[in-house]
Amino acid sequence: MELWLLVLLIFLLTVLLIVTRMVHYTTAAMIGAVLASIALITRGVPGQEILAMVRLEPILVITAMTVVAEVIRGAGVFQFLAVHFIRLTRGDPKKLFVLFCLLTAGLSTVLMSTVVILIMGYLTILTCQALKLKPHAFLLGEMLAVGIGGAFTLIGTSSNVIVANYAGFDFVYYILQFAGLAIIVLIVTLVAVFLIIRSQLVTVDKEVFELVMDFDPWMMVPNRRLFWVYAGLFGILIVAFAIFPQVYVVALAGMMVFMIVSQADPRTSLRDVEWAIIFYIGGLFILSGALEYVGILRVISEGILQASGGQLIPASLMMLWVTWLGAFVIGGSPMTTTFAPLAVEMATVMGWTIGIRDPLFWGIGFGASLGGTASPFGTVPMLIVSMTNFKNSKMSIRAFLIIGILVNIISIVLCSLYILLLVPLV
Repeated sequence: MELWLLVLLIFLLTVLLIVTRMVHYTTAAMIGAVLASIALITRGVPGQEILAMVRLEPILVITAMTVVAEVIRGAGVFQFLAVHFIRLTRGDPKKLFVLFCLLTAGLSTVLMSTVVILIMGYLTILTCQALKLKPHAFLLGEMLAVGIGGAFTLIGTSSNVIVANYAGFDFVYYILQFAGLAIIVLIVTLVAVFLIIRSQLVTVDKEVFELVMDFDPWMMVPNRRLFWVYAGLFGILIVAFAIFPQVYVVALAGMMVFMIVSQADPRTSLRDVEWAIIFYIGGLFILSGALEYVGILRVISEGILQASGGQLIPASLMMLWVTWLGAFVIGGSPMTTTFAPLAVEMATVMGWTIGIRDPLFWGIGFGASLGGTASPFGTVPMLIVSMTNFKNSKMSIRAFLIIGILVNIISIVLCSLYILLLVPLV
């Protein structure tokens, strides 16, 4: 059997196992990674090359930020903020929903989506526990908001960094070109989610709300001095994420500083790491790397070049939807690294100069950034699934992901309209 066909079959088997929940998603990803590795090794691919397919940056960031979040939670910082937000919105679940989604979108313009979800996830769950609310509706909105916030800024996602490098876009370009689109997509998305889950945004126990309103937020803080130390360090960490290009270095440095200050036992701290997510991501990296190695992604990209017939609008829209579908399954970075060079090649062949060719890169950037946000294979959805219990929720995991996918499609449709309306003006 041809290697490309074998890798494709292994990939489809893995997707089937994940979607049907025949085994745990982490187990499914590891099965696929092991089978793909065996297939490559038996055809002469060095083991070191297979290990190189695993991108360490997101793995290190999730590990480090989980430890940081646990230290901060132990100091009462999240609990303090939760009480403040409840008092600010007077415990209205609908106002809390809007506030948390806007905070998530804002943070994701400067921070990695996994970092934002770890921060907002803990804060949301603690707030909902205080009000005896189920957090799933809030987390659904945040899952989509984090994708939108990151999709339209240069430093919001690693995919955008790659696209900007090939296209020559700078930070100001993203602000001027996409700020309006980002606001429209965010509003439409939040309205759509709100209409679907509004029945779940109701106060369950008014007595609990009144009790929380009478709380002094400082009652949630065991040590005020440590509270301010951790709050200050966390603020510095956020700024460092925004200005320092190597995110994993910042995350590891932050973890080191927080562990030193808290004098935490490393063995205890590392027990709180989401190891299931770590191995899930690692398995998918090997699978996506195998697909790229055997040339499947390159064949798809060349097909777009031929099918577009040399027309800018069809080519840009095809880039958008194919990249979105690919990112939905294997992640944005593999798609971006394959399609961004193709866009440069396509523009060169067709004679499209810088400025004219921009919509090609818009499509790649939008599709890659939004595609993994609501995907059952994406890091953000799996982090959320691992952080909360769906057993007693009004929303099942399947419903959670289906709603996320449907609303995510609305975002892609809006991006398509943006390309259709703006290309003639470029």
